[in-house]
Amino acid sequence: MPDPAHDFYLTGQDYDLISKGVPGDVDYFVRLAKKAKRVLELASGTGRVSLSMAKAGAGVTGLELVPAMLECAREKAQSLDASIQKRLSFVKGDMRRFKLGEKFPLILIPFRAFQHLLEVKDQRNCLNSCRDHLAPQGRLVIDLFDPNLRILSSHMQPGLPGPVIKTVVESDPKCGQKIVVWTSRSLSPERQVMREEWVLERFGPDGNSVSRRLHQLTLRWFYRYEAQHLFELCGFKVVSLEGGFAGQPFAHGGEQLWTLARA
Repeated sequence: MPDPAHDFYLTGQDYDLISKGVPGDVDYFVRLAKKAKRVLELASGTGRVSLSMAKAGAGVTGLELVPAMLECAREKAQSLDASIQKRLSFVKGDMRRFKLGEKFPLILIPFRAFQHLLEVKDQRNCLNSCRDHLAPQGRLVIDLFDPNLRILSSHMQPGLPGPVIKTVVESDPKCGQKIVVWTSRSLSPERQVMREEWVLERFGPDGNSVSRRLHQLTLRWFYRYEAQHLFELCGFKVVSLEGGFAGQPFAHGGEQLWTLARA
């Protein structure tokens, strides 16, 4: 079975153009990082969050599995001042099991990255590794999307993908090519798994197609109390559950922004 992370995150450049995170998430994590001083970010990708935290003065370790994403993050780091580079490191590793030999006052899993873990054993392994690396008074912050049942039900046609959505992305500043993205979604309610197919097509200045790539993105969704039970099973207690990055109360179909501590 293909790795759902490797399958989608094949090129950091394409990812940065089509994926911007959740509005307000970087500022939220930067505020936490300033207070904690030292941060471990899991599935740090191309450095969207890690670089901002390091620029704000925090010492940051980014753990990333996919070589192309890791390379992109390191290239971005090289363009920063030497003082920022000194407090920033990106390491290759798997969030399902990792050993870094140190503990952190803050561990982050932003932007649904935990939802790439489709199997319960992988989820528990990840949480156990987080607990092993969390300082005694530290905090683990995990961002999930809360399943919007009204939207999900519209895609639950047995054996059929959902409607195809076309998105035109701004031109790639490096080469001037326009990117058009087609996405379709299919669901497995029995497994609580959402699979999206992304077709990325690049067009040159003359309007002709230059390249076309197919990527698959697979995520597991969690219901609120299912997630809470999982966290408690792995030795955590819930400090807070927010519904967004501006401190909104939890509400169906929004964010599940969990702050956890060692139980």
